[in-house]
Amino acid sequence: MKYQPTLNIWNSKIQDDVLSGKLKLQRGQWLRCGNSMKPCRFVGVKIERSIDVVHWQGSSKATNELFISRTSK
Repeated sequence: MKYQPTLNIWNSKIQDDVLSGKLKLQRGQWLRCGNSMKPCRFVGVKIERSIDVVHWQGSSKATNELFISRTSK
């Protein structure tokens, strides 16, 4: 599966499509939260129907380390 272009996850249509499974995202997909300058990374969809992402942690290294720790569980 290919990565999508960076999507705005605050768009309710995109949120609905991800939560319903209509739009499938790969773990690691870059997303935007509104007008945020830094993208976030998609981790997955939680059982309680929320979208799990890792936001910018102040550096690329810290963001990647958190992403890896959240996906290795």
